[in-house]
Amino acid sequence: MSTSFYKFASLFQKKIMIKKYSFIAFLLFFSASIFAQGYKITIKIKGMKANSTCLLANYYADKNQLRDSAKTDKNGVMVFKGKTILPNGIYLLVTPEHNYFEFVVSSKEQEFTIETDTLFEIENFIVKNSEENRVFFEFNKFASQKSFDYEMLKEKFKVAKTLKDTIKIQAQFKALDSLIQQKRFILSKSNPNLYISKIFRSFRDLPEPEPLKKPDGTLVDSNYKYNYYVEHFWDNIDLGEDGMLRSPVYANKLQTFFKKTFLQIPDTIIKEADKLLKKIEAAGGNELFRYTLSWVTNYYEDSKIVCMDKVLHFMGKNYYCVGKAPWADTAMIRKMCEHVVKIEPSLCDKIAPPITNLFDSTYNKQIDLYSINSPFIVLIFWDHQCGHCQKSMPRLNVLYDSLNKAGLKFEVYSVYTQDDWAGWKKYIREHKLKYINVGNMYGTSTYRRSYYFISTPQVFILDKNKKIKLKGIDVESLPGILDLLYKDEKKTQTKNK
Repeated sequence: MSTSFYKFASLFQKKIMIKKYSFIAFLLFFSASIFAQGYKITIKIKGMKANSTCLLANYYADKNQLRDSAKTDKNGVMVFKGKTILPNGIYLLVTPEHNYFEFVVSSKEQEFTIETDTLFEIENFIVKNSEENRVFFEFNKFASQKSFDYEMLKEKFKVAKTLKDTIKIQAQFKALDSLIQQKRFILSKSNPNLYISKIFRSFRDLPEPEPLKKPDGTLVDSNYKYNYYVEHFWDNIDLGEDGMLRSPVYANKLQTFFKKTFLQIPDTIIKEADKLLKKIEAAGGNELFRYTLSWVTNYYEDSKIVCMDKVLHFMGKNYYCVGKAPWADTAMIRKMCEHVVKIEPSLCDKIAPPITNLFDSTYNKQIDLYSINSPFIVLIFWDHQCGHCQKSMPRLNVLYDSLNKAGLKFEVYSVYTQDDWAGWKKYIREHKLKYINVGNMYGTSTYRRSYYFISTPQVFILDKNKKIKLKGIDVESLPGILDLLYKDEKKTQTKNK
């Protein structure tokens, strides 16, 4: 069953509770270059008590921003006035009861009037001197009427008894959704230069791609639909229109694109983020660029998926550290760029930096990382007094035996990171750790310069060429990961034959 009508049919929402806004929390994003006549928005709500303080807010990505406040007179009239022009966006009038309705503000229409009553019924809205809002409310009235049909279909769908009935209702849902799409299309085509038309166009579905076929009729690319969808995802979004941010549209699109469109693989994320940012930059969407760069960086910095620090590294090195984030605090930029330098040597897919001048628990035998020859190496940094390490290291000892016997050959290069040498030796002896254990007891190794970590245990998996395949995994996941790595290696060997 299609739900796009239910979610997106109308930007109008009636009497929905929203958060209280603090005047201290103003987040204003005015254009510094605009100093014109300012704005004057008059709103009359019949039945509203005098001296009621109402708020003017706007969407900003997936949050709301407070813009202004005004009090009603005895006739329920309030006037919002300011000296700077309000930027394009979907705005909200919020009552003391936390009910609200939406309307449009365009930089070209800064003085207009909206009249309604306390019920906020869509049929009762009157708009004066605003073509944007005339079109906006025309669509909302149409969508509101169709919402009754939608609710009726929902009830029918709940009680459908046969597959035939279900299929029939699904077709009706699709037809209803098509009507909504068509209404948006007609309004945007008739009013191509309006801001609200850009919003309407952003809901347009992508056309079904025509597959390329070989002479025998088979597909040239079995993933053609996926590739087309990814390549054309942003076609209907005006990436030069910063007002997209002042609507629920852009944040939803951005999150859908990065969270649900493709596999969460660092190199794929980097490729698509870089392409999108370049498109926005070329289109001139300064606020969109700022928001997108910040969102991608912050989202993947907090990701628990292995190797995602590659995304943070790329964004830092190619955007923040080369002056493409002029809004960012100097101290923050400096901190990020220092972090980029620290994590670069040990990113996934890089050749692991050599580790030398470490000795085993006899204090006499030096064992360098590159001296190990094994299909895979588990490089682990640990401390015997670390609680998580105390669970992981004995477990790794068990897996070292069982997995090697099962044919998943690997070696462990275990680096002790502290200086309690007596405690370290005791732990190795008591837990009978069979793999390689080394430490920097003479202080001559510089491995800390190449491997950045703030907690232990820290695990890296290297292949036979010392390439970092994965990092930041837990010991318990080792069996599954090694199995996948071996299978992937076999596929590569077969492919290269």
